Amino acid sequence: MRARCAEVLRATGDAAGARAMADSARQSARAMGAQPLLAELTTLGSTAQPSQPSDVSLTPREAEIPAPVAQGRTNGEIGKQLFISTKTVSVHVSNILGKLAASSRTEAAAIARRDGLIPA
Repeated sequence: MRARCAEVLRATGDAAGARAMADSARQSARAMGAQPLLAELTTLGSTAQPSQPSDVSLTPREAEIPAPVAQGRTNGEIGKQLFISTKTVSVHVSNILGKLAASSRTEAAAIARRDGLIPA
């Protein structure tokens, strides 16, 4: 949970908070012997610069996806809402993750919110 929180903090530009949260996550992962999580945390919250607002251009259909993702909806739920297949939603989500350089749906939602891709 701390690792995901650190991702969100980093994506929203809180580098100091991300570092502190990632350090806490690393300490817990070491105590549990969670090697895969430690590997994932090697760069999280490090000296990397927070991402800058992007010049991302989403297609009209892709632009409909970040808001329900931020609400925690599954691909199936989004598909039903937009009258498209779950697989199509999955493809759109993958494209959005790539365009936003996000490693998770949570990080993509945070970046999309920060960059104004999700209406307030």
